[in-house]
Amino acid sequence: MTMQHLHRPPQRGIALPAVVFLIVIVGVMLSAGMAMLGQSQSSYALQVQSARALAAATSATEWGAWQVTDPQSTLGLDANTLPPCFAATTLTLPDPLAGLNVNVACTRVPSTGSVDEGGLKLAFYKLVATVDNGQVGTADGVTRRLEVRVAVCKNPGGTAPRYAC
Repeated sequence: MTMQHLHRPPQRGIALPAVVFLIVIVGVMLSAGMAMLGQSQSSYALQVQSARALAAATSATEWGAWQVTDPQSTLGLDANTLPPCFAATTLTLPDPLAGLNVNVACTRVPSTGSVDEGGLKLAFYKLVATVDNGQVGTADGVTRRLEVRVAVCKNPGGTAPRYAC
């Protein structure tokens, strides 16, 4: 053998660092994509819980408004008497709102009697619904508070039993 065949040029190995670099970059991109996917799923779940809580709060204030307006005159009140506030109540709602803690409270102004406005009797009610899913402080914990104001009017000269204004 001659000396020419034994002497080889040194290998450079430029392909190996490039492949390692590409593997690292692709790995970082995949992990970032998975993290974003997880966050979007968590965000979606939070939006669903928030929408459920708002629907429950709306239902609770509508229930409260029905109680204080007494539209079917089931309380049997005379023309000069406006409905009192109901006691703070915890409501149980059906699916898909089941499982939410729904509380509704009422405040009346004036607390008794009524305001006379040109012969009409008025009272004003503030209804506050508070809803939470029982997991406040967790990733999908939601609390909603909705406040509604209702004015109720009776006309003592109106037709019984509603004495509508």
